[in-house]
Amino acid sequence: MLILPEGSEPLNVGDVQLEPGGAILWYLFPDRSYEVGGVYDPHGRLLGWYTNLLRLPEISEGRWELTDLFLDVWQPPDGPARLLDEEELAAALEAGAISREEARQVEAEAAAVLRSARAGRWPPTIVHRYPLEAVGSLRLRRDAPATYAANLVINRLIGFGMYLFGAISLTSLLFAAFTDAFSGPGTALTVWKAVIGVEAGILFLFAMVGRLPATRRPRPEESLDERILFIGSVVTALAVFLYPDGRLWRSSLIAIYSILSLFLAIFAIARLRWEKRFPVLAVAGILVCLFALAVLVF
Repeated sequence: MLILPEGSEPLNVGDVQLEPGGAILWYLFPDRSYEVGGVYDPHGRLLGWYTNLLRLPEISEGRWELTDLFLDVWQPPDGPARLLDEEELAAALEAGAISREEARQVEAEAAAVLRSARAGRWPPTIVHRYPLEAVGSLRLRRDAPATYAANLVINRLIGFGMYLFGAISLTSLLFAAFTDAFSGPGTALTVWKAVIGVEAGILFLFAMVGRLPATRRPRPEESLDERILFIGSVVTALAVFLYPDGRLWRSSLIAIYSILSLFLAIFAIARLRWEKRFPVLAVAGILVCLFALAVLVF
């Protein structure tokens, strides 16, 4: 990510001027002869995509070297793409800085990019999937992969629960208004249960692959960790022992501890899978939850 420093001169990118505080988020493709830059103004608004044609990147030990081949493609969010810097390629060819064969190759690559843009297939899908707002999430995935993975699964489960609650509410309202499903056993009630089951299956699938809003990626500023869950399990455990009539709270506490156990288990698996270390707090929290569940149930 390139951020234009405050106090610097505006930068001409494609058909726009990037003001200080604006950013270009570059997408490098190791096996492709182009890179794509998402250009954003200082307020984070997308100004367009800048495709830079180049030789295949040379990548070694976390460093990469790029050789620019002059041609570029500029594509605004709501307009046609156009080719840039043809005169630079012609001058380079005349000066012998590039071979005629390589010039033909880069012209063919630029033409392919323009065709894809006209067909609505440019920029590549990953560029749309990870806009500027996803940078924090990408850094979390790079720096704390276990925390990222655990929060990704947990957020999708929470999102599934929220969407399912809304679907059940709306479906129940419609069945109550137009059928006798809730007046006693019957065909309408069976149909209601079947519809809810189908909705649950579809929503679970879409949530777990990140196709529902708020399930695509975790937000670093809202990320959970097992310390928060462990403290929550211990604090909630006090209700089991201190409240004079636990029967009034039993159903709610069983649900809370079941959810906490699930979330802690997700963190435990993520720590083992990505960090190869024993998840002490997650396991301790699971044991607290299981003990509290045993007290509540038996």
